[in-house]
Amino acid sequence: MHDAEQAAQEDARRLLVAFSTNHAEARMVSPHGLDRPFTPSWADAEQAGLNRARRDTAMRWLVENNMLESEEEPENPLDTGEGFYSKYGSVFRITDAGRQLLEEGHWRR
Repeated sequence: MHDAEQAAQEDARRLLVAFSTNHAEARMVSPHGLDRPFTPSWADAEQAGLNRARRDTAMRWLVENNMLESEEEPENPLDTGEGFYSKYGSVFRITDAGRQLLEEGHWRR
């Protein structure tokens, strides 16, 4: 694995851990078997130690690798103000693959 790709994967795992830690709804499983949607915040990126560029790369990695699933159409970046803008949307679910990544990270500690 290339260093940049490995760094993006590690940043993505750290961001996913922050999502799971900070959003109780992301940890809960609904009766239908899917995790509840949650809305990320800048506190998640800060907790993961990521600046905007690294946060954007981590979000892209999580979505492209099916760790996060967007619940809505991406928002208009001109309407975002100070919010947590992501071109992938603003409401997500952690997928089964994302849960597996979280579990692998837990055992590494």
